[in-house]
Amino acid sequence: MTYLSAWTLVRGIEPMSLCDWPGRLCAVLFFGGCNLRCPHCHNAALAWSAQAGPLVAEKDVRRFVATHRRWLDGLVITGGEPTLTPGLVDLAVGLAASGLPVKVDSNGLRPDVLAALLAGHPDVHLAVDVKAPFASYPLVTGNRVDAATARHSLEQVFALAQAHPGRIRFRTTRVPELSEADLREIASLLPAGHALTLQPFRPIASHGKEREHA
Repeated sequence: MTYLSAWTLVRGIEPMSLCDWPGRLCAVLFFGGCNLRCPHCHNAALAWSAQAGPLVAEKDVRRFVATHRRWLDGLVITGGEPTLTPGLVDLAVGLAASGLPVKVDSNGLRPDVLAALLAGHPDVHLAVDVKAPFASYPLVTGNRVDAATARHSLEQVFALAQAHPGRIRFRTTRVPELSEADLREIASLLPAGHALTLQPFRPIASHGKEREHA
């Protein structure tokens, strides 16, 4: 069986960002593929077509990390849904062990991978999107997740947040399908001591390879 390294699967690099990890100057690595089809996805070309577009050569990814790490406060790993990427845990833990804090963005539907990331190194952090109240997950995910699956997965993530204080933050995008009551319900789902970060919704004219915010 051939082992795939996440170093070979990077689809894009944002060399500097001030908004992807609040309070930190960071770079962003993008991975393709997603297990959802959110109708307002801002990165659908990357998320929905995992094999579309060129890969960044491994040597170029490694060179970028090596040459930029001294200027960075962290590295963000995003997608798509990066927890689908083979070898992601080894990549994230290896970067954190070398002294570069890592944040992984996720929809929270693979809690086993998130648990492995948290167990791998204390300087791996997570940003988890809670898309909607559980009953509305089919609506906001393109019917890819039912309410029971969303509840089962996210409740495991909530337990991880309690077990690893300060290492998981939760966020929701104000997509048109969500009411103010929905946003209050989402906030009420979170474990004690965790606040919900609300992200603005920005309409898009067409699906392109843009930043994901929904």
